[in-house]
Amino acid sequence: MSELIATIVHRPYVFAFLAAFLFLAWRLLGWRRTVLWLVFGYLIAWASEYSSIHNGFPYGEYHYVYENMQGELMIAGVPFFDSLSYSFLTFAGYAMAAFALGRERASGILAALLGALLTMLLDVIIDPIATMGELWFLGNIHYYAHPGFYFGVPLTNFGGWFLVSFAIIGLNLSTWKGFPRLFESRVPGPGSRSSWLYPAFYAGIAAFSIFMSFWIGRWRLVLASSAILGIVMAAACLRRRSDA
Repeated sequence: MSELIATIVHRPYVFAFLAAFLFLAWRLLGWRRTVLWLVFGYLIAWASEYSSIHNGFPYGEYHYVYENMQGELMIAGVPFFDSLSYSFLTFAGYAMAAFALGRERASGILAALLGALLTMLLDVIIDPIATMGELWFLGNIHYYAHPGFYFGVPLTNFGGWFLVSFAIIGLNLSTWKGFPRLFESRVPGPGSRSSWLYPAFYAGIAAFSIFMSFWIGRWRLVLASSAILGIVMAAACLRRRSDA
């Protein structure tokens, strides 16, 4: 219990986004789908991180700096908060895909692929600032054995994020279809006002990382991340308007 409390105290932003995810997912999808997403998201994420820190797949070889995370909850060497974040990040990616595609196409393979792509782009914004954690309150908690050209992040990391996000989203969608009575759809239709909560949540997560990049004075990263977010938001809104 003390380790969980320490994790919450040290990573309050993670649990704030988690709380927002639980509320929004419950409102938009129903509590059963929300619980399912949380469980699938955490388990698949944990397995992927455990694999990567031991054999480099799927994100590439990276390591945690455990001495800088003393007292925090770890599950077999993987920080609890890190795997937990995949649930709300993949939900944000899927939510944006559902917003852009509309209700009729929010449960097919296209939604899974687009959701995975949008989640990966969210990580393109998040991961570079995370590698600079020693410059803000995240702390120096991990490093890549072979840093990449994109602000120190290797391309394998982004490929891994697409693969894992597709697995999480696809497994959820497949389970919904396999057990329709148990996981009844509550995804708002194209005219629903609450559907605008989708892009707001996605943008809020990205904005946090962009603000931290601004806070530590990494202007090139601010511009790159802002451009990615702007393109995603504009494309999603234009796609939604075309179906209106």
